[in-house]
Formats: sequence, C-alpha cells, structure tokens
Amino acid sequence: MIELGKKNVDEWKKAVEAISLFIAEGNFRFNDKGISFKAIDPSQVVLVNFNMAKSNFEKFKIEPTLIGIDIVELNRIMNRALQNDKLVMDIGDSELMVKFEGDISRSFRLPLIDVSDDEVNIPAPQFDATIEINAKILKEVLKDASLFGSSIILKVKSNKLLVEARSTSGTLDIVANHANKINVKSKADVTGKYSLNFLQNIVKEADPDKKITLELKNDAPMRVTYKIGASEIQFHLAHMIL
Repeated sequence: MIELGKKNVDEWKKAVEAISLFIAEGNFRFNDKGISFKAIDPSQVVLVNFNMAKSNFEKFKIEPTLIGIDIVELNRIMNRALQNDKLVMDIGDSELMVKFEGDISRSFRLPLIDVSDDEVNIPAPQFDATIEINAKILKEVLKDASLFGSSIILKVKSNKLLVEARSTSGTLDIVANHANKINVKSKADVTGKYSLNFLQNIVKEADPDKKITLELKNDAPMRVTYKIGASEIQFHLAHMIL
C-alpha cells in the first residue's frame, strides 16, 4: 500500500494527466526507488519518461512489481480528487485500488491489463543546445505559433533562441534574447522542426512559474524536461523534416 499526502496528490494527478495525453495504456513500475513510467505513444512521435521518488510518499510499502493500467481511466479517476483529499493506492491480484480520503471516503477500482513489458530504451544523445525557459513564456510562444500552422521551427544561433512558424495564412518570427526567464547555451547552431500540437500537449502540465528545459541537436529528437512538484517528467519529441 502507498499513500500520498494532500500536498503531493496534485503532483500525481498532473503527472497522470501529462502521460494520458499521449499514452492510453501502459505499465507503472514500483520498486524501492519509487514509481516510474516509460512508454512511446502509438504514433512513435513522443517518448514519455516519468519518475516519482519514494520520498514523496507518506507510506510506501509495496513489493517491486509492474502493473498494466488503462491510463485514460486512471486520469478520469484522479480528476475526481478534491483539494484536501489524501490518496491511498493498493495493488491486488487483478486490480488497482485508488482511494481518496477527505471529508468523505471514496474507493475506485481499476482492473489490471496486459501491456507489453518490453523495457523502453531512453536515448542519451549529446545535445548541442540547451534552452531553459519560463513555462508561461514558452506556452505563449506556442500559442502565437498556432496562429500560423501545425509545426514550429526552433533555431539556436549565437546563443539566441529563434522561433518560426509559417503557413499560407501568415508568418511568425520571434527572437528570444538572454533574460531572467530565458537562458540559452550552445556549442553549435541548431535548427529543428517539431509538431506544434505535440509540443503544446507536452508542456501543458508545466507550472507557469517554473522552468522548462529544451535540449536540441540537428536531425535528432528534442528532449523536454520539467518538474511536477519534486518529480521530474521528460519527453523526447521526434523531429520533422525541414
């Protein structure tokens, strides 16, 4: 059985939401370090890598195991968590029990499902550029880009971030200089084109006041990392042909 206090329930809720935007069914792994999740979406555009450390839980007494879950349904359940609820989860032989304890006590049960347990390999390329950007600013940039198409071009030149969007409706050009809310480091100029919709969904659950890290390399997926509370979630977003 594992328990999350009121402070950490929202973090788990946001993590499940972020995963469910791409993965409908997947395996959560429980071990002496905490909970982890790795999967690639059906279109093979996004790889999701999430870890929640054991130290985030008030109680964590569970045998190392792997369970297959309908993540869309788990997300629907987590959306029913109330502000002051405590979360208890327990794994049976054929189901996951999710219990909210607050002004009222509510128990939900999800059947365990068979999902391929092949371990997803997390790529570890040497990126040429790293961008740390305030999440609110990035989300606004992506909203601007959505006016003119379904893809976005990110460029790093002379340690500046350039953003482009093009369509028959119009064009967008943004230059982001060094500032308190944007930090660009690069050892080479980089250009990458990515799905705008996927990128918007990737950063959806990022706290607007926190940093998002973008790591880029020519002709390679982009790695996007940010914190949900004390936990880290990471996405690898496939690049598009320029």
